[in-house]
Amino acid sequence: MGRGMASDVSAIEMMLKTNEKARRSVSEWIVQLARKIHESPEDIVWFFEMRQRMRELEEKAKRISDEELELWEKEIEKELENSEPVEQSLETLIGIGERSFRKFKRIEVKLRELGVV
Repeated sequence: MGRGMASDVSAIEMMLKTNEKARRSVSEWIVQLARKIHESPEDIVWFFEMRQRMRELEEKAKRISDEELELWEKEIEKELENSEPVEQSLETLIGIGERSFRKFKRIEVKLRELGVV
């Protein structure tokens, strides 16, 4: 049976930490992929970061109890209380969220068509 994605990602991360040529190769691949689908390389990286965060959230939601979920939500609320206020209207923030979601889906469709995701 093959290794899981998490162990594959960890192996790549270790290689990228120590190998400059590997970092350049991955960077070049990202740039080529971005050009192929007419997106910016930064947005490709952003897409995979967001995808990873969503996976982590889904995994956490599957394995924690309702009580643990409530504690986690209270921790987030406490963090928000201590954070700097956002100087934008709710309408602006919702717009930013909607644009980010559309961008994520647009990139996902393009990468799926290429067989990358």
